[in-house]
Amino acid sequence: TCIIDAARVVVESIHSTTSSTQVGTKLMVLSLIFAALLAETIFAAAFESVETTDVDADKDQPPNIILLLTDDQDVLLGGIDRMPKLRRHLIDQGTTFSNAYVHTPICCPSRSSILSGRYLHNGVTKNNSVSGNCNGQLWQNDAERKTFSVYAQEAGYVTSYAGKYLNTYGCQDKEDAECVRVPPGWNKWHGLVGNSRYYNATVVNSDDGGETARLIKYGNDYGRDYLPDVLCNRTLDVIREFATIGPEEKKKPFLIVSAYPTPHGPFTPAPWAKGAFDGAKAPRTANWNASSPSIQQKHWLIRQLAPIDDATEKLIDTTYEHRLEALLSVDDHIDQIVGLLEELGELENTIIMYTSDHGFQLGQHRLSVDKRHLYEHDIKVPFIVYSGKSPSARSRISNEIVLNIDIAPTIYELATGSKNIPESMDGTSFASLLFDNRDDNGGNGIRQRIQPRQDFLISYHGEGYLPCGMAECPPDQHGGWMPDAWNNTYHCIRTIFREANSIYCRFEDDEDFVEYYDLKDDPWQLSNKNKELSVWEREALETRLAELRTCRGSTCRRTPKGAFDHSSKVAYV
Repeated sequence: TCIIDAARVVVESIHSTTSSTQVGTKLMVLSLIFAALLAETIFAAAFESVETTDVDADKDQPPNIILLLTDDQDVLLGGIDRMPKLRRHLIDQGTTFSNAYVHTPICCPSRSSILSGRYLHNGVTKNNSVSGNCNGQLWQNDAERKTFSVYAQEAGYVTSYAGKYLNTYGCQDKEDAECVRVPPGWNKWHGLVGNSRYYNATVVNSDDGGETARLIKYGNDYGRDYLPDVLCNRTLDVIREFATIGPEEKKKPFLIVSAYPTPHGPFTPAPWAKGAFDGAKAPRTANWNASSPSIQQKHWLIRQLAPIDDATEKLIDTTYEHRLEALLSVDDHIDQIVGLLEELGELENTIIMYTSDHGFQLGQHRLSVDKRHLYEHDIKVPFIVYSGKSPSARSRISNEIVLNIDIAPTIYELATGSKNIPESMDGTSFASLLFDNRDDNGGNGIRQRIQPRQDFLISYHGEGYLPCGMAECPPDQHGGWMPDAWNNTYHCIRTIFREANSIYCRFEDDEDFVEYYDLKDDPWQLSNKNKELSVWEREALETRLAELRTCRGSTCRRTPKGAFDHSSKVAYV
């Protein structure tokens, strides 16, 4: 098209002249233009071919995929800082996504989004209860049938899941069909019944894709029953089996998920790790035990929290210490998994993803030890990906936004080789970021997506109980274990685009409360700047928030019309 348009311009110019000399000259110009544009077209085509080859270089040998999923692991408060084996094997050898987020800071909704690639409003889990669709019928009848494992299995993968699934999955003592139900898409299944625990766990086990399944009960002996070790051993056994499947199926790639309870409460480390970080204190960040002027700028629930007292401070530090110690087992398991893959000759053909279902808080904004809130420590997560096929992507940092809803589309593309993401998924694939070695993103060797994400939706549906409408009645004045309430329901637009770095949140409460933070100037979210927004800024944010709250499939992947940087009053269109 460019060549034709250029030719038309020159030919029309030639026809407008009468001088033979001018005609000859212009014909020469035309020849040069054709040659230049043709060369440019050939170069672009070659470039495009290379770009496609980077992602699809081994179409006949799809990569093995391992997802290591932790529970409640933060990234902003030192959650990965004392895991040397994670650093050696994955961070130093892979890509770290510095802007990795979950779109909801709570277990069951985030996990259902990881599996399905969907935002909450598109049929996944609303909260941690069955009535909130956590393992409910709506989930089972729709999104669960379109998870990344289903597509991978259809593409020829053998699949395995071990660990925590959804908070209300299974039954402790019954083995009827519903209680030992194995979700579709899994050849092997070792799914935890209920919520995270370290001992005395009950799991649903199946080694034949759910045709037969039974309950296995573990006790309280470390050598046999410590759940993180149980999951690691299960994963190692499955890798050995999948990597040595008989001659007819030997080349089948595998997809394995190991979903740890760690470092979720009760924060139980292995005996050998106890005391490893004795006396460690949680980071005293700028928003730790925030001042009353800051607290009074926030929504109703936060305004009820008293300053952190000595007892709560001790609880926070003890929790921090035990979380770090519990994670040492996961760190050791990474070493074992990578070592086995290397021994079997599978490491260079395996993609390993490491992330968490959400972050955590340790005294920030007077919130003691939990999650559920819109602040960065709850929604930002560690996200590291090792790709053996891409030595050029090692020890790299990508600042592209990656969400929990992007995991399913990425696994879909890796498993099927297709960039045509199913319309049932709202996320976008980041597969191209794992393979491309051209230095197009600030010198770090990681290429951007064709349409990098600029913003995303964050949603949370607060839970409370009669008669007080809060998670605890009467509520613990100091925030307690789980500060939550019905009116802690909010929807936010988180923007990271050029110079803009902000979050705008609207609460569903009697106050119609809004919190807005410009994180360039206020990274700890201490000063609510909502009242400083102009009319056009507020309208732009509300319009975009409404779009994201109703998006579905490809409409969630559209690039917004623009964003703005409030602090410098600059609009980007």
